[in-house]
Amino acid sequence: MHNNMITIDGQKMGKSLNNFITLNEFFSGEHEALDRPYGPMIIRFFMLQAHYRSTLDFSNDALKAAEKGMNKLFESYNLLDKLKVSGTSSTDVRKYEQLCFDALNDDFNTPIVLAHLFDLSKVINQVNSEKETLTKEDVDFVKNLMGTLLFNILGLRDDREKDDSQLVEYLMKTILDIRQQAKENKDYATADKIREELEKLNIRLKDSKEGTGWTFI
Repeated sequence: MHNNMITIDGQKMGKSLNNFITLNEFFSGEHEALDRPYGPMIIRFFMLQAHYRSTLDFSNDALKAAEKGMNKLFESYNLLDKLKVSGTSSTDVRKYEQLCFDALNDDFNTPIVLAHLFDLSKVINQVNSEKETLTKEDVDFVKNLMGTLLFNILGLRDDREKDDSQLVEYLMKTILDIRQQAKENKDYATADKIREELEKLNIRLKDSKEGTGWTFI
């Protein structure tokens, strides 16, 4: 399956415009058009929000919105195990199975599938706040349906801890670049201050001929 044309902030992606971004650059954040790294699941979720025949327009704001939406679904899914179950259900959650599979059969319409999943997320939050009720059977049904759609069909996985690790790597690279620039400018007070502040965060720097490394202590 191939996606339609990709644009960056409304402009067609191309090397001549210096807005051609590889997947590795998205993952590392090492491109001037990116303000931070974006993990593989964020990119996947962003793409799933649009029909594969539609034009995709990448922007930092759009990627952050995709991350927020994806995390909301993961949090709702994880909340299912903590819900207080009831003897009766006040809302029909079984209908979402057919709605989602109808959307998948409609030229793999993932935006509609996600819309239904967000509706399910609202139901989960309402049950959690005791505005709606679900039986244990319906809670199990929702968990199975969401798990099948999110992880098996849409290919998502909850790797937020891994994304946090990538962000730490990116931030440390930025901090070390600033410290190196300070040293080159003979601003040793700033360089030492950075080292001291990182030590307070249990991060130790190690200077060598090859550059500066770091480790948690």
